[in-house]
Amino acid sequence: GWGLTNESKRILGDSAKFQNGDCHHPHISMTDGKYDGKYLFINDKANSRVARIRLDIMKCDKILTVPNVQAIHGLRLQKVPYTKYVFANAEFVIPHPNDGHTFDLQDKNSFTMFNAIDAEKMEMAFQVIVDGNLDNADADYTGKYAASTCYNSEKAYDLGGMMRNERDWVVVFNIPRIEAAIKAGKFITLEDSKVPVVDGRKTD
Repeated sequence: GWGLTNESKRILGDSAKFQNGDCHHPHISMTDGKYDGKYLFINDKANSRVARIRLDIMKCDKILTVPNVQAIHGLRLQKVPYTKYVFANAEFVIPHPNDGHTFDLQDKNSFTMFNAIDAEKMEMAFQVIVDGNLDNADADYTGKYAASTCYNSEKAYDLGGMMRNERDWVVVFNIPRIEAAIKAGKFITLEDSKVPVVDGRKTD
């Protein structure tokens, strides 16, 4: 059975300890803006994971736990020229380092991130720090942009506080500029993770 066989244990990797999941947003890979039937990707919000299903054999072949974040939600795929990246929002703001020392959401080291996963390798490509909580996402038909809806610009703990402002915003990510920033060394890493992290927060 799943989770007991050697094959499934290999696929589960470091997430084999989880006995549950909360799947959202299944999407099929694309080439030139059309479904190519190669892969289906789906996120597990409860355990901050993304799974890939090979559609030629209808089996899950890779599962990735996304580091430095909590609650992967709003998964979408790059559509053009092909699904190079899987884009996945992390919904909840958490402190960094997340060691239980503090939970001050107003602190500059408390944030969430937009995440890009290499679709073929099923490894992290990059992460982008943002303001507020991220919810849903999508990508354009040029391969240049991705966008995420945001709520809780107030950085509040409770529903009333999170909904206080009349409007929040949409965060737009210029993928080539993020790639260029990483190539130029304009990134950090968090804790023991080697994933390049770009700070995309509003600073003015």
